[in-house]
Amino acid sequence: MVWLEFLAAAATAVGADQVLKARVLAAPRLAPAPSRWGYVSIRCTINRRIALVSQSDSGIAMVWVLCAALSCFALGQEPLADNALGATGLGLALGGITGNVIDILRRRGVVDFIALGSWTIFNLADVAILGGLALAAASLV
Repeated sequence: MVWLEFLAAAATAVGADQVLKARVLAAPRLAPAPSRWGYVSIRCTINRRIALVSQSDSGIAMVWVLCAALSCFALGQEPLADNALGATGLGLALGGITGNVIDILRRRGVVDFIALGSWTIFNLADVAILGGLALAAASLV
């Protein structure tokens, strides 16, 4: 039954990521000034410095297929086979990867819009990838 958690988490991550990116892209140009949230600000940028951007569409699709296959393989292995938390983490990570791959295929770059202080700008897909992998790793402990 962990496949349900895996697929639900992946679909949620992709959906939320793409909805937020569309909303940010539809907004008038956002000034890079800090927002009322202190260190958090919304700045829309398209990051074209990613290694996959220079690849062909079929090469990018093959990387995604490899990530999906590895996720499914890991989900079928003993430590994660009956672990809903681990399945959710893997689903979030795959959903985040999918969101960024969609951006690369559609825009030849990844839409980043969340800025925390002086850190680099990132997006919800990046949070899903890192958070999902951390959740999957924590579920194994």
